[in-house]
Formats: sequence, C-alpha cells, structure tokens
Amino acid sequence: MRYRLSTEEVKNLLFDYNEIKEIFSEEKPEKVEIWDETLRDGEQSPSVYLTKDEKITIAKYLNEIGVALIAGGFPAVSENELLTVKLLVKENFDHSVILGIARPKKSDIDACIKADVKELVLFMPISDLMLKILKMTYDEELKLIGEQIDYVRAHGIDVNWVSEDSSRANPTHLINVFNKAIEHKVKRIIITDTVGVLNPLSTRYLIKLVKEKVLKSHPEIGLGIHTHNDFGLAVANTIEAVFLGAQFPHTCINGYGERAGNAAFEEVVMNLERCGIKTGIKLEKLFELSKIVEEIFCLPLSPNKPIVGDFSFSHESGLHINAILSHPLSYEPINPKIVGRTRKFFLGKQSGSGSVINALVEKLKLMDMDFPKEIIKKIVQKVKEKQESAPKDELKKIFKDLKNSLAKITSGVTDKEFYEIVREVAGDQLLKYLDKNKQYFNAQKFQSLDNVNNNSENLDLY
Repeated sequence: MRYRLSTEEVKNLLFDYNEIKEIFSEEKPEKVEIWDETLRDGEQSPSVYLTKDEKITIAKYLNEIGVALIAGGFPAVSENELLTVKLLVKENFDHSVILGIARPKKSDIDACIKADVKELVLFMPISDLMLKILKMTYDEELKLIGEQIDYVRAHGIDVNWVSEDSSRANPTHLINVFNKAIEHKVKRIIITDTVGVLNPLSTRYLIKLVKEKVLKSHPEIGLGIHTHNDFGLAVANTIEAVFLGAQFPHTCINGYGERAGNAAFEEVVMNLERCGIKTGIKLEKLFELSKIVEEIFCLPLSPNKPIVGDFSFSHESGLHINAILSHPLSYEPINPKIVGRTRKFFLGKQSGSGSVINALVEKLKLMDMDFPKEIIKKIVQKVKEKQESAPKDELKKIFKDLKNSLAKITSGVTDKEFYEIVREVAGDQLLKYLDKNKQYFNAQKFQSLDNVNNNSENLDLY
C-alpha cells in the first residue's frame, strides 16, 4: 500500500523520548541474553501440564528463535521430569543452553547430574519470613549455600545462584548471600521479585545496591532479573533492571507463570529492541511462537494482549484508520510485519468514511470506482446501525459458554478426582477415619463412601 506521507516525513514530525541519551544510565548494556522460564515457571501456571514431547517442541523453537538460556525443568520432581530434562540436554542445541533446576539439596543436585546438565540453577528463599518457615538461621543458610555450590562444581557443572524472594529480604543478608555464592565461584547471580512487589523505582534501588555492594568488585559475574506480575509490573521492572545493567532477563512466553504470571517474553524483547538493546531474537517469529505455546498450554490469550493478541494490530475507529492510511506510525508504534503480524481493519460503530473507502478497495477490490460522498455516508450509517442493532443477548450467551469451557480447561484435579485418588490409595484407613468423624462430616449426607464421592464438592478439606 502506498501511504500519503513518507516514513521520513513522519519521523521528522514525531519526537522520540526514548532517544534522549540522558534518560539512560551508563550501565545500559548493548545486548542481553534472554533466559526463558516457560518450561519451568510457565508450567507452574495453574492447570498447566506439559508432556515430554511438548517441552521438546517448545525448546526447539526457543533455540531457533534465539533464546540463550532455557530453564528445562526440575529433575527432582519426578522420573519423567528427569528424563525430559535429559532429552532436552541431548538435543545439543546450537544456540540455547538447557538449565537444570535444584534446591541446595544433594538429592535435587544428583537428579540434575543424572540429567547430564552442563549448567545448573540453585535457588533458595532468603527473606526472614521464608527462613522462619524453613526454621533456618542466616548462618545456617550461608553455610548450606557454600557447601552445595561446591558439591555441584565438584561434578564439573557451572552454577547459577538464584536468591528467591530477594525483593523482601533483609538487605544485609541479601548482600551476604550473593557474596557467599560468588565466593564459591558461581557463574551468575539472579535477583528475584518472587511475589511481584517491586515497582520500577524500588527495582532501581535494589539493582544499584547489588551492583555497589556485590558486583563492583566482581564485574565478571553475570546479573539476572526474575520478576512476577502480581501488580502488572513484571515487564516494567525487568526493563528497568536491564537499563541498569542486568544482562540476563528472565521471561515466559505470553507472560505465563505462577499466579498472575511472569515477564512476557515478547514484551520484554520488543521493549529492549526499541531502546537499542540487542536480544538476539528473531522478531518475525514472535507471533508464531506465541501461538504454538498458547495451544500447548491451553490458556487462551486476551485479544488485546500486546504484540501477540488478536487485536494488537486491529483498528475500528474511523479517525485512527484515516490516519493510518496516511502512515501507520500515526497509530501503530510497531510495524506488524516485524513481529510476524498483519494489520486488520474492522467495520463497526466507530467506523467512518475512511474505513468504508478502504474496505471497498481492500475487501471488494473496487479500485477505480468513484462513489459519491452521499453513497459513502449511507454505507457508513448502515454499518453503524448493523452493529448497534446486533442482539447482545446472543453475544452474552456465547461469552458465558466460552467462560464455562475455559473453566473446564483450567480446573486441574477436581475435588471429586482428588477424593477418588485418596480413596484408591488410602482405602480402609479412609473408611475408618470417616466412620470415626461422621458427625463432623454430617452423617445425613455422607452415609457411605459413594455418598462422600458424589457430594465431594461439599467436603471442605481445609
């Protein structure tokens, strides 16, 4: 399509605040290496379970698109998980390194060793709250960290240290933990906002603290950032950390992950690229990767999800479409082709003459027909009336059906299924317990195991 204004003309008419050099710190890196957590933290999305083949499919695509580090999984979780990580390592990717995940615990580490990983991620919570739950002192934790890092390295495996719950940890202990990890020769240290409580300003403070107190004397150590999206700031906090020198941003495809999710891979990548930081990612494959993972996860994305949502390059407003026909930069900060997308124009209540004229050309291919203005106005009016008169009851029914179907997809193990598992495994012990406590469970409702099973939705296990 030929636009009314040239790209050069448009750029001369726009002021880009992201090009002001003074807004960035001197620590801003020229490039980063993306560390993707889709196969580990992404799989922790409620109701999600990835098969061995699905993990390999996603990993192959992550390697192809240019991801540097892939958290392959937690081998100690199960034999199947150990086998999956081992198979991922065996792929011997030309770009991506597969990371095994472990607590500073020999059985976890041994599982990673069996999986043949060349790099391992040790993680442990370091906030006072979590240490109280673990019944551990600062000194006990520091001793354990040193011992277990040494144990991993004795097997010829590189170590990345993750301080879980960094964003709520005592600053002195945070610094001591990182220094202890570096003392025992880790390759990278990672700051984590495990429950998503940071904002860009507190992220800035935390990054500067670690750089000043830990990395100033150890510039060879890589710095990573792992954020969660509980307050909707995972991407913003990740970008802020990178601007201050974090070279290993953690991401999840489509922002999947625990609770509200993690920093979305596609959003982090595009934000960094537009600010001149190279990610090594093939941008034109972002949309394809998003759709592959969405289908595997069975978690539909919001249509207005940035970069990869169905509506992210769609327009209905007549004012917007008319401006876009002059040049897309008027209302599109990203060229859809860059991320493997195409632009869409919708006809509806907000449409104007420009929308209709474009539709006549693009949809009906009426290139040379010169419609009088009165005809165009009548078409516009009919289009508006058509949408405004559409029955919303039918739309609401479809919406409810979709929500109900989604609830079934994301239900995980139901109460009924859980009870059946308990009954199968516990057997006679469960019968004795129910009989002993039948008053508590209401004898009228639960006179037999079958009745308990049929009424399991009424059984409050907590």
